[in-house]
Amino acid sequence: YRHLVLSNRMEVLIISDPESEKAAAAMDMRVGAFSDPDDVPGLAHFLEHMLFYSSEKYPTEDAYSKFISEHGGSSNAYTAAESTNYHFDVHHLQLEEALDRFAQFFVCPLISKDGVDREINAVNNENGKNLLSDQWRRLQLRKHLSVATHPFHKFSTGNLETLGNVPKSKGQDVRDMVEAFYQSKYSANLMKLVLYGRQP
Repeated sequence: YRHLVLSNRMEVLIISDPESEKAAAAMDMRVGAFSDPDDVPGLAHFLEHMLFYSSEKYPTEDAYSKFISEHGGSSNAYTAAESTNYHFDVHHLQLEEALDRFAQFFVCPLISKDGVDREINAVNNENGKNLLSDQWRRLQLRKHLSVATHPFHKFSTGNLETLGNVPKSKGQDVRDMVEAFYQSKYSANLMKLVLYGRQP
């Protein structure tokens, strides 16, 4: 195990396992649903979805996810109240290339208009599936019963209404809003990275 603090104040934990067939990385960003603007609930979760699409270095949409799956891995992310976590695992020989693709989420993502429209629908579908979950419904009840002025009270998943219809009715462009959210909230000093692999 090795712990580092980089010059940009990002914390890194490196775990070396010379016998592992898999390598993995997880980035935790200390920005979550509590950071959503009051008028755009679900924006942090929506940004989580958008970062998977493409970057300036790898502009082909979904190239990251395709690379990971082609090399025996998986990737996912989740948005919690005060953080968002992005993670993947891959065959150990592909860690360096996978990590370069992964890092571009946080260096220079491309947030395209087409991607925004498609991903609003994906978030809306995710919210629809959540409605069938007893665990999710219990959470919504607890949120509803909480103090109305506390961020926990807010709807945090996002849906077609909060990310599409309402902003459009106000003349707001969600693409611009998610870009501004990324630029103002995502910063290296709020990041914690864990790397796991055979590398010494």
